[in-house]
Amino acid sequence: MLLAGGRDEGGVYARQMKHRCGAALLYYMLSLWKDRMAVFRELGLPEALLKAVEGLGFSEPMPIQEQAIPPLLQADAPDCVALAATGTGKTCAYGLPLLARLVVGESAPQGLVLAPTRELCLQIGEELARFAKYLPEVRVVACYGGAPIGSQIAKLERGAQVVVATPGRLCDLIRREAVQLDAVRTCVLDEADEMLNLGFREELDFILDAVPDSAAMWLFSATMPPEVEAIACRVAQDPLEITVGARNEAQANIAHHSYAVAERNRYGALRRVIDFVPEMYGLVFCRTRMDTQRLSESLMHDGVYAEALHGDLSQAQRDAVMRKFREKAVRILVATDVAARGLDVDDITHVIHYHLPDDAAVYTHRSGRTARAGKSGVSIALVSPRDKAKLRLIERLCGMRFEQRAIPTADEVRQKHVFWLAEQVRGVQEVHPAIRALLPAVAPLMGGLSSEEVLARVLQLRLSMLMEAYEDAQDLNPVEAPSRAEREAAFGERQRIRIRVGRQDHLREGAIVRLACEAAGIQASDIGAIGVRREVAFFDVRAELGRRVLSALQSVAFDGKPLNPELADPSEELPARPKKRGFHARSGGKSFPKRERRPFSKPRGGKSGKRREERA
Repeated sequence: MLLAGGRDEGGVYARQMKHRCGAALLYYMLSLWKDRMAVFRELGLPEALLKAVEGLGFSEPMPIQEQAIPPLLQADAPDCVALAATGTGKTCAYGLPLLARLVVGESAPQGLVLAPTRELCLQIGEELARFAKYLPEVRVVACYGGAPIGSQIAKLERGAQVVVATPGRLCDLIRREAVQLDAVRTCVLDEADEMLNLGFREELDFILDAVPDSAAMWLFSATMPPEVEAIACRVAQDPLEITVGARNEAQANIAHHSYAVAERNRYGALRRVIDFVPEMYGLVFCRTRMDTQRLSESLMHDGVYAEALHGDLSQAQRDAVMRKFREKAVRILVATDVAARGLDVDDITHVIHYHLPDDAAVYTHRSGRTARAGKSGVSIALVSPRDKAKLRLIERLCGMRFEQRAIPTADEVRQKHVFWLAEQVRGVQEVHPAIRALLPAVAPLMGGLSSEEVLARVLQLRLSMLMEAYEDAQDLNPVEAPSRAEREAAFGERQRIRIRVGRQDHLREGAIVRLACEAAGIQASDIGAIGVRREVAFFDVRAELGRRVLSALQSVAFDGKPLNPELADPSEELPARPKKRGFHARSGGKSFPKRERRPFSKPRGGKSGKRREERA
């Protein structure tokens, strides 16, 4: 409301209300945040660690943290075996209690964390260092392969209360007497299942022999295969068992999609799936290093920002790739299972299994790279006919179901990109003043184009490469083979012909097709169902060709025996293919009735007998 004095009283009132509402909202958010921090405070953490947690912006503990931290903070902390999916906060669950158990004033390592890969080792070291921000007397040192060992030894000599290491590098340091583990109070095996998968069993035995028996042993893992259970039983005494979710179970906040693909169209299907989600920030898993490199190069050639991560890269190259991926300069990271182990990147939206793994636990690890810290994600499997058994096994062992989806068509991909780009344009909140200043000069260049035409040309400029790529694209969804009933229905009216030769004459179905086509000049597609009995055989032809084929075969013989063709009743059921009797399918030899094996008083001679004796 504008008054006589020219003062906008309504505007002043609105600004005052906006300020008061903003203050009230801020007060509410602060009170809510304090309530949530109180939950972390109730876990019993020291003030210095609570201050670090507050600075990192943690709101409330994850389930694994809520269950693990209180018992592990005890002075006589028990051994522990904790099972939780990847990305659920395991590092915080063991890292905070480990730091709380350190004795101030001692420079020797009191906490030891073992990790399977260099990337995970670095990430754990950085995270523990952030937790120890307000513990100035605590130093965390990460030791891993692929980096100069001399600099790591120098850091250890200056004193390190916590050592985070890969098994191979730590074994080298122990042999060089560069690190002593006599004072270790807490030993953590992070991703224990991955360490065993990578073949670190001997290294683990060597390291654990150097750790005092009094040290608390904590095993944290995403899956619990028998190998991890075995090592847990050996090193952990009466451990506290913590399980968040079922064993080897897939995370509930991950959607699992499968796409049926023909093997020859596997790459094309991958490209369609990636293009159909313009905002995808994803991880693609391949079997081999060569597949990884080729796939990333193909994606780059097709305009998708992708990089490869595999074991042939040097540490500097790996760091450069990961830096670009974390900064989202690279949209798709193509990796092998070994190279991606321990990968910890936030906001990954999709995990794509270019090749399905043979192990359900590996599928769980792969999928866990998305939907971290309570977020949602999508796990996509490209499934060829030979992969269907793997898919069913993964479903059964992981306790979930894949949602079968159709590969997007070219029109669907184009439409998705046009609408996505339009939404991006609409979402622009503010146009730069410099652009607005130039609009009067630019407007005449449009030559009287309508706003619709301008939008169409902007979209064309932005999406021209995509439009060209899908110009003549075919539907990549595999066509299912029709059933026998469907084939017979499509065949139409038929005429059945009987011939007087059969299996005893060594007649096969292929010979019938050849004889009929050569004699009557018809195509193989004109012949329908075929049945061969001992002395006779039947086959169907299209009704309009029945007389022609019958006449042509009157003078035809098979291995010197006349066919003597005649019309037969089409409603008569054709004989089923005979089962092989008396022969093994593989060896071709005769099969004999099974006899009861006689017990031997002593094993047979030879190496095989010796092996049987050893196994017994």
